[in-house]
Amino acid sequence: MNRVESFLIGLASGIAVLYLVMHFTLVRGSDGFHFIPKLNAKLDMPYEDVRDFQAEHWQRRPALTMSILRARKGYLIDERTQRSIQKTTQQMLSQARSVHTSGNLTLGNPTQGPQALLAGNANAVR
Repeated sequence: MNRVESFLIGLASGIAVLYLVMHFTLVRGSDGFHFIPKLNAKLDMPYEDVRDFQAEHWQRRPALTMSILRARKGYLIDERTQRSIQKTTQQMLSQARSVHTSGNLTLGNPTQGPQALLAGNANAVR
């Protein structure tokens, strides 16, 4: 094999590895290794070992959590952590609903703009 062939083989294998690292995360779970497609093509998180992950680990890596759930491999997240994430999400949704129903952040007429706020118009923000 001459130098040009060696260079082309190295170039092709480098491109293939770069593509895999940018588009997939290799996740090691309790049942083995899994290729999980990433949400965005980035060079971060090429490998994660999730066997001992707790809820705070998953919360620090939301992109990995969403990628695993999107790939329908939620079983990689243990049940206790899933319940914790569900509880936190439900609390956030209930808080958002209570703010929405109380009317604290409801805009009156959005076409009035900041001039109405500066003029003291009571209908600008409720």
